[in-house]
Amino acid sequence: MKDFSYLNTEFLKSLDTKSGATILTNEEKGKVIDNFECYLACIMDTEKASVAKVGDTVTLRLPSASEVGASVQHIVDEGDSRILVFRITEDVEKLVEYREMSVDVIWWNYKGLKVSNLAILEENDISYVEKGKAGYIEKIYIKILRQNDTYSIVENYTDEELLQLGFSEETVKKRKQLNLYDEILLH
Repeated sequence: MKDFSYLNTEFLKSLDTKSGATILTNEEKGKVIDNFECYLACIMDTEKASVAKVGDTVTLRLPSASEVGASVQHIVDEGDSRILVFRITEDVEKLVEYREMSVDVIWWNYKGLKVSNLAILEENDISYVEKGKAGYIEKIYIKILRQNDTYSIVENYTDEELLQLGFSEETVKKRKQLNLYDEILLH
């Protein structure tokens, strides 16, 4: 494991670099790339950063809009903020020219529909939303993939999943699905 004990906010800010600036080959500044791995230090004060642990995996969105996987290698606590050192082993060549850059840290990533928690109801431990259509209210069963205080990422159940949950074949055949741009009721 690399030694990052010298890192602190004052040291990182004293490097006198500009975000997004590239290092020219004739400058005396430089980096050492060892075995196609790269380390990126970020000063962070978010809730997710405050509970991060060494070994956690994240996705970093680079200035080029591409995304690379990374793992938390080292953490320095500094009161209200933390320095997280991320280890990157894929697409390192995209990072070689930068001395400082802005990245987005993606703590979790799920694909589905974003639904307000105010719209989600529960019946027999199965979540559903209500959709108004032509004056009728339709009940649509949904599977919650990820949830925070304000919204959830959800997807529709498959036929097989609904059958396993105890629904009849007739109910499964008649079921409605939640689609993009559907208008659902808030409660």
